[in-house]
Amino acid sequence: MKRLTDSFAEYLARAGVGIRRLPEHRELKLYSNSAGYQFLKDDNGIATDLPVTGALNPMMAFILLDTHFESRDPSLEGMSLRQRYLTLPRTTKVDKMTAQIYRLLRLYRIGLVQSDGTVEESQGCIRSWCVANGTAFNLIITKAGLALAESFVSCYLNLLRLPFGEAYREALLSQYYADMVAEVKKFHDEDADLLRFYNRYQFNRHFRFDCGNPKFVVQGDQLVFDIADSYCNPLLYPIDFYVTVDDALHIIPMEALKQNRLPMAGLPGWRQLVIDSNLATAQQEIKFGHESVSNGGPMS
Repeated sequence: MKRLTDSFAEYLARAGVGIRRLPEHRELKLYSNSAGYQFLKDDNGIATDLPVTGALNPMMAFILLDTHFESRDPSLEGMSLRQRYLTLPRTTKVDKMTAQIYRLLRLYRIGLVQSDGTVEESQGCIRSWCVANGTAFNLIITKAGLALAESFVSCYLNLLRLPFGEAYREALLSQYYADMVAEVKKFHDEDADLLRFYNRYQFNRHFRFDCGNPKFVVQGDQLVFDIADSYCNPLLYPIDFYVTVDDALHIIPMEALKQNRLPMAGLPGWRQLVIDSNLATAQQEIKFGHESVSNGGPMS
């Protein structure tokens, strides 16, 4: 398991030219005199996000995604890739989207490895084509779209190492998926078309502002934030608010708020998760570590 985890880490560090980066996080303080989470600085040269540089083969994304699922479910061993796809979990929206990414990358792989398959580039698009077992496999996708599929895998594997809540994971991965689907020009396998999903938020996947000192109050069944009008545009300020409610940390994106409010019923989805200790890294500790603020101490 440790070696597999290291392989994931190497993939995340090496992912290639043109890939759509994992979100870049920057700290933001909305108030000059309010204490809050003090995000630890990187004193060891370890990036708090995972830059993706170097060459990336879509096959590697597929292999690592396939390996991840097999490591979670050993019964997949010996199954065909088609059978594996049909067996993948589909409990949550993230599960369903990930299964579709697996399906798309599998189609790319078929064109690459089959003796009569073809993978070619023309006018900014990648075409993977093959006829096998009575099925015409055909994928035409822009280079940007294929990079987004690879980025989805990077983001999905990276989130296994980070304690973002289920709602946050869904919002982020949904944006990668929606942007990728928009770049698919043609898709056909045993099940015909690629599935589409409702994208609840227009989520900024390029960069995020981390705010550890938000002002908020609970009013009835609503969590109400005190945010200056100049910061209320999520397109300009895609802020992640680090909020402690009932002694639990929640990471709530600006996109989830309506008129600076979040229903308390939706709060559990943004609650920080406890991640697998085997996947925890120094990057995770730096990103989510914070210093406790002492009463009466200096304000940030």
